Formats: sequence, C-alpha cells, structure tokens
Amino acid sequence: MRGRYRVTYPAKHSVGFSSIAIPLAKGSFCRQLQSSRTSRDRAIRMLGVVNETRRPQLVWKYGYEIEIHEVQTEDGYLLDLYRIAGRRAASGQPPLRPHRNAPIFLMHSLLSSCADWVLMGPGRALAYLLADAGFDVWMGNARGTRYSRKHLHHDPDARAGEFWNFSWHEIGLYDVRALIDHVLNATGAARLHYGGFSQGTMVLFVLLSERPEYSAKLIDMQAISPSVYMYRLEGRIVRTFVTLADPLVAALDAAGRREILPNRRFIAPLVKIVCADGNVTVCRELLYDVAGRNPAQVDDRMLRIFLGHFPAGASLRQLHHFSQIIRTARFAKYSPLRSTGRGGFHASPPAPLYNLTRATVPVVVYYGLNDHVINYRDALQLADEVPNLAAVHQIADRHFTHSDFILAKNSARLLNSILLQELDQYDRRAPRTSGNV
Repeated sequence: MRGRYRVTYPAKHSVGFSSIAIPLAKGSFCRQLQSSRTSRDRAIRMLGVVNETRRPQLVWKYGYEIEIHEVQTEDGYLLDLYRIAGRRAASGQPPLRPHRNAPIFLMHSLLSSCADWVLMGPGRALAYLLADAGFDVWMGNARGTRYSRKHLHHDPDARAGEFWNFSWHEIGLYDVRALIDHVLNATGAARLHYGGFSQGTMVLFVLLSERPEYSAKLIDMQAISPSVYMYRLEGRIVRTFVTLADPLVAALDAAGRREILPNRRFIAPLVKIVCADGNVTVCRELLYDVAGRNPAQVDDRMLRIFLGHFPAGASLRQLHHFSQIIRTARFAKYSPLRSTGRGGFHASPPAPLYNLTRATVPVVVYYGLNDHVINYRDALQLADEVPNLAAVHQIADRHFTHSDFILAKNSARLLNSILLQELDQYDRRAPRTSGNV
C-alpha cells in the first residue's frame, strides 16, 4: 500500500466514530428485462418478507419500484439480478427521486442471497437506505442459490450432474463479471459502486486478480467483513468442518451429493420446527457459535425471518474451497481432490495464489471485533495488502459479530450510515453519464 488512508475507530465513551489519517506502510449474454406481471410478482415474492402470520410484507407495498433481470454467464448459468430503482410516486409516498450518477451493485455472502440486503426492512436494510438516498440499487444472486439454480444445458437436480462443478472462483470470474456488465449496459453508466459482504467481497478480488481491467469499471469497493483471509476463524462448528473437509467432500462427491444446504425439501421445514417461538434459543446458540455472540443486537423475530431465507444453497466445491483457504492461510485457487483409484483420494499440490495487487479499485474495509468468521486481524491483513486502500472502519460496538452486519438491531447506525457517507464522497467525484433507466 502506498500513500495515506483513513482509519475510523470508536471514540472512547462514544458510539460514534473518530477519524485520523495515518501513513501507509507496505507489509504489515444477457436476456432482456422480463416485464410481465409474472416476472414482477416473482421479484416481489423474492424481495418480500413473510412474518409469523405469513402475510407478505412486500417491497412493492413499501413503495419501491422493483425489477428482475435474468443474466447469462459465459459458461451458461442463468442468474437473477434484482433492481430497486427507488421509491415510486404513489399515493402516500414521496416522489421518485432521480438516480445518483452511478448505480451500486451488491453481492451477498456464502449460503445466502440478495435477501441479505432487504430483510431488515425500510429504514434499516442497506438496499432500502441506498434507494432512499437516490441510488440505483442492483443485487446479484450467485449460481447455485435458490434464485439462480438455472443453466442452459445442466440440470441442478441431476445427481452428480455438471451444474455443481464450481467454487467461488467461478462465481467471481463469471457471475460477478456478467452481472457488472449487465448493470453498466442497462444503465448506461461508465462505472458503478460495488458493495460486498463476506463471500461477496472475495469474489470481486477473484475477478480483479484474473481480469484486472475490471477495476476501471468500478468507482469503489465497500468491503464488508471481507472473507479473503480466514485462518483465525473461531466458530467450533465451522472449525470441525474444516478439519474433516477432505474425507467428507470425497465421500459426498462419490455419492453424487454436490449441492449443499438447499433452501427446500427438509431444510426449511426443519428450521420452522427448530426455530419456533419456544425453541428460538437453539437457533440463537447456533448463530453465536458460527458468527459470534452479541445478544443485545439479536432480534428473535428477524432471526426467524432470516432463517426462512438461509441457507440459500451452495456447491460442495464452494465449501471445500473455503476450507482450503482457512486451513492453509492462503488466498489461492481451488485444489481438487485426486482419486487414488482404490476408493481413496489425495490432495493436489498447492494452487496458485490470487494476485491482490491487481485490484487497483479504492477499497473501504469494515470489520467487527467479535466476528467469529472474519477475525479483525484477518480483515486488517487484507487491508494491509490491497494496493489502493481508502479507509478502514471498525464498527463502534466491541461485540459486533459476522451476522450483525446484516441482522443487528442498530446496523443502520453502526454500519450503513458510515457506508452511505463513503459512497457519497465517491459519488460526487464520479464522471457524469446520461444513463438509461
């Protein structure tokens, strides 16, 4: 890293931020928009939040214009891309605000979907806050999630089929690239803002390492709990999986089980039973082990809603790839297991590292001190290695966990307000384009 960047940290005896500047030291093909009512209803159902009485609390009801686009990747996957274009001019709602200069594209975390950005509802969820501020909000869904289980030739339900032969490398190289290009083509913008949470950050670093010219299409990257370095991960459940990953993956792959935790069949009914009103403590404790413990920020009702959308599905290889970077402490490409021909397997040689120095986009990093998935030291290691670090923000709650970035009661104040300030700075400097809306 070169030059200077901003660091924010909680002021003593304060819930706000203080800012300082310190010297940097090195070391330490697209389908057309589906405009039918069916398409719009599908978008509404996806973006809706279902409460305990199963009455939909819809984005449309909240007064937001929504669209669904289907985007085809170079390798034939069909991805749902959702757009919240802003508030519509309807009775009882303020007029639709003009868009800012540049759109913003949001990418979700592992086993999740673009529901990450809307579940907390208006006034709290990042997507709504961005739309209220005048941003043109686009939300991607990676291949294999409940909204992107589609391919031109491969059946996601085929046992041992080709559909699931991907890791987060392909999500970065193909999905993120196609989604960014679609947003720019649809809006006529020259560049866009990028916001990623956890896996949503690492897939952009994959793309920029493999296709560094894409930095020129980005104004900035808002890296929320970035999952690049993860070897200090604390959760016992995840640590156990990492330890057993190779034999477990080999067994599941041999059995043709290449899809992990899809949000259908037994998962959703199981969640309803385990996380019912009287049993929500069980789900809380599971969340605490994986993400970190912060009871003051947990809303049991929102937790149940979140678990209605999570897990949203992933590939076996995707999780195996995660286990490799955790175990080896290397941000590297996937190393497939090799069969010995006698029912056994052996690991491949170490794969090449991704080149973070090719990611020349300005990067803003957000981290929490009690994040069990992305330890704050791992986040700071990434911050130390990117070539164009713009700012580092420590969340002003020393108990802030991985799930709090999406579900915390006070996430609008602790995270989203700071992120909006960062975007506003970059947006004012972005070159004007006519845009197509």
